[in-house]
Amino acid sequence: MNSQLIVHHPYRTLSELQPELSLTSDEVALAWSVINDHYLTDLPLLYAPHVIAVMAIIVAVVFKPSSGNFHGSAAPVLTGAMRDGGMNVLAALGDRTGSGPPPKIQKLISWLAESEIDIKGVIECTQELVSLYEVWEQYSEKTCKELLGRMVKTKNLDK
Repeated sequence: MNSQLIVHHPYRTLSELQPELSLTSDEVALAWSVINDHYLTDLPLLYAPHVIAVMAIIVAVVFKPSSGNFHGSAAPVLTGAMRDGGMNVLAALGDRTGSGPPPKIQKLISWLAESEIDIKGVIECTQELVSLYEVWEQYSEKTCKELLGRMVKTKNLDK
């Protein structure tokens, strides 16, 4: 059987939305890393590229950490920010001074409200990515090697 699988990339959508949403270079870099990380899941097969791009933008803008150096995977940068940032976002949204969320988040919320983006899909993608980052945070290569070594020895597969 000869077949090909074509997967469209969300990078173009990210690039097109950058000026419209006034994204900084740090936010674009973080969103780009989130998009890179999503390829380690089944999200590219389940959701449209524009949904993935919007999810990456939301994650980059809402959970943006204070430090601005992003290299490689977004997981180390975002895991703590997602854990701690969720409470910060809720506090900002429910600010008693009446100022509400920061202007960038307000602009993003307004844009999402006016667009016809599948919000449910964006939420599901975000949850899947958060799950991926949680697994990465708990993963220990040393423990896995030890467990595999014990399994091989108990099954006498090392001979």
